[in-house]
Amino acid sequence: MRPHPARAKRFTRAALGSLLAFSCAASASASDLASVARSAPAFLLETPNGEQLTLHTYTGRPLVLNVFASWCPPCRMELPRIAAASRRSAGRIAFVGVDEQEPLEMALAFVRRMKLPYPIAIDHGQFAASYGATSLPETVFIDAHGVVRAIKHGTISQAELHADLTRIANAAGEV
Repeated sequence: MRPHPARAKRFTRAALGSLLAFSCAASASASDLASVARSAPAFLLETPNGEQLTLHTYTGRPLVLNVFASWCPPCRMELPRIAAASRRSAGRIAFVGVDEQEPLEMALAFVRRMKLPYPIAIDHGQFAASYGATSLPETVFIDAHGVVRAIKHGTISQAELHADLTRIANAAGEV
C-alpha cells in the first residue's frame, strides 16, 4: 500500500527537519552559534501551512527573528510591540515568529490571540541549537547581507526595538 502523497510529503519534511536539527546540534560549537557581527547561521523552519523558511528566503532583506512561547509572560508583553513594528515596517523589514517547541494547535491559538501579522514557525530544536536561544523571548536582528546586528535576550523595550530596526535597515550600504 502506498502512503497518501500529502502524508509522504509531511513525513519527508519532518525527517529532513529532524536530520538538520540532529546535524546542527551534533556539530554546533560556541563559535557556530549566532553572534553579533557574524553571518547568521542557516536555519530551516516550517510554517503551519507547510511553507519552508530558510535564511536564504530573506536574502537581500533585513530580517527580525523573534523566539517566543505562549506560556512566557515576557513574550506576551513584548509581542504587541513587535507586531506593531512589523506593520510599520511592512515591505522593508521581514519578521518571522519562532514558537519554541509547542504543539501546533496551541501555537496557532496564541498567534491568533496576539494578532501577529507575520509568518510563524514551530521550532523542533534546530533553530534553538543554531541560534543559541537559551531564554525566552529572544530577538535576532539580521541585516540584508545576512549579518547578525543584534541579539536581545529577554523583553525588548520600544527604544531598543526602534534602534535595532534602524540598525538593520541602514546596514544596506555596508559590506
